[in-house]
Amino acid sequence: MALVLVLVRLMLTADRDVVALNAPYDEYWFIHNAARMVWGGDYNLMAFAHLPIYSMWLAVLNLLGIPARLGIDLAWIASTAYAGYSLTRFSGKVWLGAAFWVFCVFHPVLIVLFDRALSETLLVVLVALMLGSSLEIWNTRDAAPSRRGGVATALFAVSFALAFHIRKEGSLFLLPIGLLVLLSFVRRKQWWPSLSRATLGMRLIALPLLATLLVGVILVGLNYARWGLAARYELAAPGYVRAMAALSRVDAGPGPLHVTVSRRSRQLAYQFSPTFRELQGFFEGESGRVLAAHSARFIGHEGEIGNGWFYWALRDAGAIAGWHRNARYADQKYAAIADELQAAFDKGQLKAYPSWIPSLVDPDFHKWIGHVPSSTWTILGLLFETNPDWVRPPDENATPKQLAEFIEIAGRRNPLPSVSVRGWIVLPVGSSLGIAPAGGEPSDWVVLAPPQRADVPGAYSFNLGLSTAGSDLRLIAKTTDGKSTDIPLSRLRQGVMTQTEGALQATLGVDELIYGKPTTQLERGLSWLTGRQVAPDWVHKLGKVYGGINIMLRLALLGAVLYWAVTRRVNVPVLVFCGLAAVMVLSRAALLGVLDASSWDGVQVRYMVPLVPIFTFAVLLAVSSVLRSRR
Repeated sequence: MALVLVLVRLMLTADRDVVALNAPYDEYWFIHNAARMVWGGDYNLMAFAHLPIYSMWLAVLNLLGIPARLGIDLAWIASTAYAGYSLTRFSGKVWLGAAFWVFCVFHPVLIVLFDRALSETLLVVLVALMLGSSLEIWNTRDAAPSRRGGVATALFAVSFALAFHIRKEGSLFLLPIGLLVLLSFVRRKQWWPSLSRATLGMRLIALPLLATLLVGVILVGLNYARWGLAARYELAAPGYVRAMAALSRVDAGPGPLHVTVSRRSRQLAYQFSPTFRELQGFFEGESGRVLAAHSARFIGHEGEIGNGWFYWALRDAGAIAGWHRNARYADQKYAAIADELQAAFDKGQLKAYPSWIPSLVDPDFHKWIGHVPSSTWTILGLLFETNPDWVRPPDENATPKQLAEFIEIAGRRNPLPSVSVRGWIVLPVGSSLGIAPAGGEPSDWVVLAPPQRADVPGAYSFNLGLSTAGSDLRLIAKTTDGKSTDIPLSRLRQGVMTQTEGALQATLGVDELIYGKPTTQLERGLSWLTGRQVAPDWVHKLGKVYGGINIMLRLALLGAVLYWAVTRRVNVPVLVFCGLAAVMVLSRAALLGVLDASSWDGVQVRYMVPLVPIFTFAVLLAVSSVLRSRR
């Protein structure tokens, strides 16, 4: 039965690919970094901007010839199967482990999220491995040394270390480990009877922390050897972190929400930091105005650069100013900003906020602290979100160069959706036509040439095609004297004449219009069985089913807590595990709540979805405890 479910799961997603997006700070960064083999190529401001664990995963899959989408599916199926196995061994109930596995494997949000080249996709796999291996360590705590126990110990240490280093907020995983340290000293004889044997304390605390330290040292060492800067990633470089903190501390009076380094703050900083003044042309010139206009669409404050954009804009400005000739020089320039502003703070020349507030948090906490409870509550609710539209990627919009790297690294299994237009247009000979996204230029132009159409006076035929997944496409025409006109493809209809837009208008007709979006195996199979075209929206329907299941899981957890409270029959290990799970969930929601209230949009399902297996695992553990106590 399990094999059948695995085959069904793989068949459902056999036609899905990692989408190719022009997202240089997100998906494309990981793809490009994998193409560079992480530490290859020349230095630039993006060379090691993020932590590279996910890029390393993509590079390994590429070396093995495994498509990235298939690789993450297989890893997810295997990791949740291992966690389900450990739950079965702990509870003695096969159905509990099977329920956990089926729930996770077919979760609609994760099915869609895996279409994206984001580090959260690997993080959720690592979380499932941590769950399974930690419970297996407990299951084998009193057993003689065995391969089963050794595998669990190794998996927990490695998965914990990688989960810590895969994303910037990985340090939150230290909270449950810290609580375990405190609890272990309550039962010292059980957890720490000896430092020379594989005790609970060694397996669940010491080895994971040692592995985390080792991975961190390796990352720092490799970055120092390759780029000359001792940091896990460049956004954590000491000079840059201090510069962000110093700029955030400039007290220019109350500012708008989600804007820490405001225009007034920058004007003050220019006065006391000659180094920061080198970037004035960027921030106060056309680049800064364009960035502020883009930021205003999200934060609603005209002329201001929101926090979510400023910490990247500072690096972009530094690169344009020539600071990023190498990593060490760039960090020295950022450190100089911090030193110059700190000197002004120390002399009382520049009013400053307290220095203990983290740089990613607006130090003017009075303007955002009241939003934290509602933000945290909203983010906590994302844990139970089952609508896949929350994580659905936008239409593919990668440039040709980016698309080539996505195909190479992610191992695309399907051709890009394509569009082709065949028809005629009334324009002079020599005019050029092409298809491109709105605001872009066609990569391939078709030049109108004789003969004229016999059925339409003054018209010339054209045949255009483009491989793309973008939805906002336009047909663009240019005459030899530089005049241009265009029309959205969405307005074109086969067999219908229409007028292009712009100062230069032209009449065109469409003989054939084809959108070549590949059909899925499921669509083809159902269409064959029914004898008609069928396109089932099974992911959304599955999301509605999971919405009901999530309600039942929450009710089950509430029932277990009430049962424990009334009967006082509590399984202590289960209670501890549920408590640690609660700490992981609440700490992540609280951190994102603070960031959402003070800095940038934290209400994104992809930030909370790695904790879905933790919540589900905790609920089923609680259920198993209640069932065992009622025997």
